[in-house]
Amino acid sequence: MRTTLLLALLMLGGAMFIGGAARADDKKPAPSKDPNAPYPPEWRKRVTKAVDDGVEHLLSKQAADGSWLPVKEQVEWRLGYTALVTLACLKGGITGRDMQIRKAFKWMRTRKLNKTYEVGVLLMALHALYSPTDERKIVEVDKYGNRKIKDPCLTDMTPDHRKWMKEGVQFLIKHQVGGHWRYPEDGLDTSNTQYALLGLWAASRCGLKIPAKVWMDSLNWLMGTQERTGRSVRLLINEVRGDYRVAWTEKARARGFRYTPDKPVTGAMTTAGMAGMAICQDELWSSRKFKPEMRKASRRAIRDSLAWMQDNFDVARNPGEPGGGWHFYYLYGMERAGILARARFMGKHDWYKEGADFLMQKQRSDGSWRNEGDQLADTAFAVLFLKRSTSRTRNPVITHTAK
Repeated sequence: MRTTLLLALLMLGGAMFIGGAARADDKKPAPSKDPNAPYPPEWRKRVTKAVDDGVEHLLSKQAADGSWLPVKEQVEWRLGYTALVTLACLKGGITGRDMQIRKAFKWMRTRKLNKTYEVGVLLMALHALYSPTDERKIVEVDKYGNRKIKDPCLTDMTPDHRKWMKEGVQFLIKHQVGGHWRYPEDGLDTSNTQYALLGLWAASRCGLKIPAKVWMDSLNWLMGTQERTGRSVRLLINEVRGDYRVAWTEKARARGFRYTPDKPVTGAMTTAGMAGMAICQDELWSSRKFKPEMRKASRRAIRDSLAWMQDNFDVARNPGEPGGGWHFYYLYGMERAGILARARFMGKHDWYKEGADFLMQKQRSDGSWRNEGDQLADTAFAVLFLKRSTSRTRNPVITHTAK
């Protein structure tokens, strides 16, 4: 039961970043200013159709009570499935006025909050309910790549939904243990921690106050679980700033993440660790507790996780995982890492173009996707990737620092 659930739910800024004085071996060549040409219109139309067909398939599988569940025996995880599919539909273009979406939220409001994954994704869905569907259309940035506009949920969220979101935040803060999260009844892992942080980040963007200690504890835990060392890599970095990219290189160590200490380093978990650190860094950006040495350490950890992704880039499988499993969950993680890094490329790979081409090739005639998981989860993850559904952080997670 646990294995089945895990498969389903898992598949479920303005200032330059100053991280202390640069060492001689950290010096980088001056950045270049490269074009960031848009994708061809015909290709974008194909992506839009793939998303529309995927969302239509998800909506066709909704139960009469407003929930989603692939297998009746997994009833205890229905809230997680419903939140994930609702999130994908909202990001895929369905508005909160749609009757099926309203029905889904009405059903979810009656459920008790019990699991880390489901609470994290529920908070993401509540945020998405009030946010525009296309990240590229809503994000206005200054010349440094920093966000210029506030999130719509700050002013538009209803009192009941804000109360509901607060309940979710309180649940997650209560169940944080030493900087990480678990189911919460047993175990600990990088993936649960990622989804808890994603949920708390969604709530923070809607105006809820998350104690700095929560972010600091998680950042310390994540940096402590990252591989201690790795292969030396010349990291190719690029930061998208509208119609151009700033590109440069840095020396790095390819250091990834594991699901649990006894598991292999994988792409899915490395994107999870990178995303968690990026979120924590952004939330701590203005905190006096975020000292220069911690800023420098977190920047290095994010840089090294990007180096691992560059060194192991693959869209056809989850690198490092035996058999390439948790594949679509990994692709959604790649989307998140790419958006948070503000990167058009991972190494020399256009990660979004290559991932979208792969997904469009694998889409079934009924609009769904299915790899080794269930159709609902895989289809939701595919839609979330194709829509570039992750929001930017307020500040760049890694910026050229050479003077």
